[in-house]
Amino acid sequence: METLKIVCPHCNYVNSVANEVTKDDIPCQSCGLSLLDTTPIDCSSEVFQTHITENEIPVLVDFYSPECTPCMKMAPDYEKAASSFALEVRFIKVNTVKYPEIARQYGVNMLPTTIAFKNGREMNRFSSALSKDHLSMWAESLIQMVI
Repeated sequence: METLKIVCPHCNYVNSVANEVTKDDIPCQSCGLSLLDTTPIDCSSEVFQTHITENEIPVLVDFYSPECTPCMKMAPDYEKAASSFALEVRFIKVNTVKYPEIARQYGVNMLPTTIAFKNGREMNRFSSALSKDHLSMWAESLIQMVI
């Protein structure tokens, strides 16, 4: 049976999840909370690296600032898009005011910027506010992408 590494959205433990598993509730092997939680995670530097490098599912990262009007307008669409991709795509957020070093590391100069990662590698990015439909189509394309 093949497994996928999935980082817990609550405690950041790296879980091994059977690839054939149904989407019934799947508890984290460390904290016991659900791995199916799709709420975008606000990440610190350490948590960011864990999700980017350890998840074997694609990761979409929203680089934002609480003072950025387009960022705040996009936030509800980002959450709505995330809700459709449990165990398929992890949606995370980086507050560039609190963690400017992450934004610098990835050359984020404009907000909002959303970057897609797969297997630890940047796949593509958009530097503008995206709708729920656009985010959902992008996430779906990442699932299908083979690298």
